[in-house]
Formats: sequence, structure tokens, C-alpha cells
Amino acid sequence: MSFFGSVEYFEKEITENLPPEKSVRISEEQFSVIAARLKKELLDDFVCEENIRRECLDNLFYAIKRLKGSKLQTIYEYK
Repeated sequence: MSFFGSVEYFEKEITENLPPEKSVRISEEQFSVIAARLKKELLDDFVCEENIRRECLDNLFYAIKRLKGSKLQTIYEYK
């Protein structure tokens, strides 16, 4: 179980938006589109105090870094 705004939550959101076929090549651009959508939701749709929003954004960026650096490289091929 992951709580909204946690690193694990964003990792789950990102991986759920990737193609289900593990052999499909995921481009940096496709990955960036998913991350940008999540960032936009945090900035535009999520009503909260600014310090919570910043913490969520930090967690999103950390999740992106972790996925690019480890999990996705072993699960998905990058260009």
C-alpha cells in the first residue's frame, strides 16, 4: 500500500502508465510525458498547502530518478 504523494505512489502511477508489453522500447520522451502529466496534476489539480505540494513534487522527481536508474532498465529497454 502506498500513500498519495509518496515515492512509492508515484513509482506505481508511472509504471501503470507504461505499455504492458515488457519488450516494448520506452523512449525518454514517453517517460517524460507520463511524468509531466503527474506534475501537472500536482500543480493544477491538487489542492493543498505549498509545503505539501513541494514535498510531493520532490517525491515525484525522486521516483522518476529511481525508475530510470534501476527498475525500468531491468524491465524495459530504453533507446
